[in-house]
Amino acid sequence: MKLRYLVIVIVLLALLSWLAYFFGKQQGNVQVTNIATNEVLIKEIAELASLEVQGNAEITESNMDNSDGIIQSIRKAFIEQTIHLNIPYVAKYGIQADSNTMEIIVKEDKSLLIRLPEAKLLSYEMRLDKATQSSTQGWLKSESYNSYNAVQQKLYKQARAEAEASIKNKEVAQEKLIGILKNYYKPLGYKVQVQFGDQKSIELFPVLETPAATTE
Repeated sequence: MKLRYLVIVIVLLALLSWLAYFFGKQQGNVQVTNIATNEVLIKEIAELASLEVQGNAEITESNMDNSDGIIQSIRKAFIEQTIHLNIPYVAKYGIQADSNTMEIIVKEDKSLLIRLPEAKLLSYEMRLDKATQSSTQGWLKSESYNSYNAVQQKLYKQARAEAEASIKNKEVAQEKLIGILKNYYKPLGYKVQVQFGDQKSIELFPVLETPAATTE
């Protein structure tokens, strides 16, 4: 009789151990899935991956041309107004991800497609406190705040437009984000693709092709 009770206890313990393992495994899978498809984390990663670019914007604005001659020399002496500005800038590139522009699709078991907007210029700031300027005035011209302000505004519009059109900086920002996503997803064991806008999707962990056999 005691042997029978002992067998029943062993069977019950084995069953309880299996149930604990099964539910623990299921809970683990749910937790990993939630981590992999958490849009808030992806948004934070996108913010972390932003690219900062620093440089100098420069412009020379003049009412004179580069021609020579007596008349041009006289004009330069009396009515020339040439303004040169050099202003450091800080441009920030990255992904502006939110619930309307980002989507995580679970395609099949451990296979994800992350759709993100293309990288763009997020902010552009000129460091006016570090600006350098120079001017050349003719005898009949005097320095004018309005003239400097107009040239400064023109420089800002031109420099910002160039920053917005920079394909290279946008690509570097996307590559930086891809690198961080690789580090994030690799331990999870997921097959992950990333798509920026309408661009072709990128496989984060591509399978290496087996080298073709060579014959002598």
